[in-house]
Amino acid sequence: MPTVQTIYHTGFIVENLDKAIDFYTRVLGMTIEREPAVTETPWISQVVGYENVKMRQAYVGVGDGHSIELIEYMRPRGEKRSDQYDRNRPGSAHAAMVVNSVPEWRERLEAEGIKIFGPKEERDLEYPWARYAIYFQDPDGNWLEMISRDPKPEGSQAN
Repeated sequence: MPTVQTIYHTGFIVENLDKAIDFYTRVLGMTIEREPAVTETPWISQVVGYENVKMRQAYVGVGDGHSIELIEYMRPRGEKRSDQYDRNRPGSAHAAMVVNSVPEWRERLEAEGIKIFGPKEERDLEYPWARYAIYFQDPDGNWLEMISRDPKPEGSQAN
């Protein structure tokens, strides 16, 4: 039986790759794990299912083996979704990060003018449950979540 070996990356479509890289590196403190590159081959067209694709992409992350791939479609160019704000529609997605202090991140993100969802109170729950959590969007409307939680207990299989 075929098996999934690891979670490699999460891909987000962005309008402007340079602007997206600035957000993920300057605001969120991630590093560029794969420098921006243009891909324009029949192979990538077959992978994504569009003819004559040209895309610019880069990978950002925190060095834990799971990156966020940022993709700017240069051809075919897409329009921003009108339902990007809805996070309850089937097919909507988000990427979540464990952070050291959700309250500090909330303050930092709000200072950047980013709208935050989530309670300001800490819950008293054990691992793997989040004690704090917030939802917010990157400049292109991709949803992100930050959580703080207790350390993983030795021997735990929970993620």
